[in-house]
Amino acid sequence: MLELDRLAVQAGGRLLLSDLSLRVPAGGVLAVLGPNGRGKTTLLKTLLGLQPPAAGTVSLNGHAAYVPQRTDSLFAYDVLAMVTMGRVRHLRWWASPGPRDREIARECLRAVRLEHLAGRPFHALSGGEQQLACIARAMASASPIIVLDEPSAALDLRNQDVILSLLRRLAGEGMAVVFSTHQPQHAQHIADQTLLMHPDACEAGPTGQMCTDERLTRLYGLPLRVTAIAADGREVPGVIPLFH
Repeated sequence: MLELDRLAVQAGGRLLLSDLSLRVPAGGVLAVLGPNGRGKTTLLKTLLGLQPPAAGTVSLNGHAAYVPQRTDSLFAYDVLAMVTMGRVRHLRWWASPGPRDREIARECLRAVRLEHLAGRPFHALSGGEQQLACIARAMASASPIIVLDEPSAALDLRNQDVILSLLRRLAGEGMAVVFSTHQPQHAQHIADQTLLMHPDACEAGPTGQMCTDERLTRLYGLPLRVTAIAADGREVPGVIPLFH
């Protein structure tokens, strides 16, 4: 569980948000939407305790796994070794990963469809493949909370669907999920709560109430229309930008 109580966040002397209170329970999904430069990454780092809040509190019930936008490796680790690093928090001091840890890492690679790249150097992967491997590493940690900074940014449409389905599955297994995105339809698809970081204020609530024409148009400074398409016996939500 993640709980914010009257949280304020700032960066470089600029107040990014204030008086934010919300709760992401086990099995809950929170999406964070906002334009470039609005402070989404700074907010996520504050939630993780990587930087202190300007005011208010952040309460984490357990360890949180973090997937940043970019991960650089200083050493020539292969993909399986990188994912196995997610098991470190379960090891005793100076202990090495065992066969069970490596098997869990392989299971996580299978979940993101990268098992065939287990022996490839991490730095040799494409940006999208590196992102998938980092998500697998976060899964391997078996943390009760996962925080992802634009997890779909470098992914093609097929792999975006893989990640959205995976995050929904993790939430179904009881994990609290927080992710930032530039894709409102991703919030519509899997998030039960959405935080909108407008240029001049923030607001949060149920995704259906937050992802409206009026609110999203204000958020991005561009006319948008919320829609839904009937497919395979279900309604698939979407957002159409009205480009000039």
